[in-house]
Amino acid sequence: MKRIFHPGGSIVTGTALADAVMLYAEAMSNRRETDVVDIPVITADGSHGRAQFLIGSSSQLVCVTSTESDWELTEIATTQALQDKVRMGTMPAALAWAGAPQGSPQFDEFDY
Repeated sequence: MKRIFHPGGSIVTGTALADAVMLYAEAMSNRRETDVVDIPVITADGSHGRAQFLIGSSSQLVCVTSTESDWELTEIATTQALQDKVRMGTMPAALAWAGAPQGSPQFDEFDY
């Protein structure tokens, strides 16, 4: 499980879901676009709920491991949909997490 912190507080969701949200938020920021995502969450009383996030270039999200539950929240269709949205953009998914546009120089290519 992971906790996603946002300016208004935080939510707990599954690891794969949180990772997909973060990857998509970065992709949207790189594209200078916004979108709303809807994911399952664990509420403060331990029940299941849903959260919606507006993500894009001004997203301020932080994701950390959470030990609040012994089981993992999953929703394969939502995780896959977010991963697909990352791949639909102009930046290859393998490069999106690092934020490196294709063909960008590596550190060993610079003269120091």
